[in-house]
Amino acid sequence: MRALVTGATGFTGGHLARSLAAAGVPVRALVRDVNDARELKVAGIELVVGDLRDPAALNSASSGVDVVYHIAAIYRQAGISRETYRAVNATAVGTVIEAAARGGARRVVHCSTVGVHGDIERPPANEDAPIRPGDIYQVTKLEGEHIAREAGKGLASRS
Repeated sequence: MRALVTGATGFTGGHLARSLAAAGVPVRALVRDVNDARELKVAGIELVVGDLRDPAALNSASSGVDVVYHIAAIYRQAGISRETYRAVNATAVGTVIEAAARGGARRVVHCSTVGVHGDIERPPANEDAPIRPGDIYQVTKLEGEHIAREAGKGLASRS
């Protein structure tokens, strides 16, 4: 199995990428800045420089992988426009899935957030909890979930 991890310079994606590599899985990471990815390189992870909003970079990163773990997101950063949140957390989800399919991946694992449920009245929550995103991060992550489902349906109907 060969894996691509988006968001590998972040907390969750970085742990996933390094854990996979430590288990002997060949891992590739799509990164915007190689300087932020030094630890990944040291861990034996192949780096592909690019941005989620660039279909050519996604095609290159996805080529020849079996599974794509889509972890990347913009998470509550000041000064980021709603359009940028939407482009990264929602629209890029479909682009990632399409690139994965073109590259031959058999599976895409899309990571969303429990935050799509908003404030939980009676924790803990499960998948049946009401959906009430409360900020642009949560709203766009929910949009990304919908895009992932639709893209998956579209790919399944092509098979």
